[in-house]
Amino acid sequence: MIVVLNEWVFHDLLGDNGPELRSQTWAFMEAFELSGDRLVIPNESRWLRKAHALMLRQGLEGKLVGALISRILWNPQIIVQAEPNPALIPDDLLRETPSEDIYLVEAYLSAGADMLVTTDCGLHGALADFSSVDCSLRRDFLAGYFRRLA
Repeated sequence: MIVVLNEWVFHDLLGDNGPELRSQTWAFMEAFELSGDRLVIPNESRWLRKAHALMLRQGLEGKLVGALISRILWNPQIIVQAEPNPALIPDDLLRETPSEDIYLVEAYLSAGADMLVTTDCGLHGALADFSSVDCSLRRDFLAGYFRRLA
């Protein structure tokens, strides 16, 4: 499975969304690293800056998180680089996608991804009527992901 994750993954791992989601996302990323699934790296500066900042965290906990993210993001067996190509997005999909999330849809289409995972209900709702992008909310995706690996 090829997956696009929006920035929730970084916020969860930083603990911004509480210890329960931090633990859940940590477990997901550890499982993902070993799963054979692939992660799309969007060509978007906010996403890349947050990933880079996470890799440079200090302190024991920060270094553990940084090491996990580094192992994933520097592994060519896991990573799929998204090539920018706005022409891939059909006009009707472009009109419905919130402007700040277009990069995610572009990355999804560019990489031939299977799933876009978000916590943004607005984005999820905007993509619901489009079969060209399979979008799932984090809670639903993670529940299914852990069941699939069991």
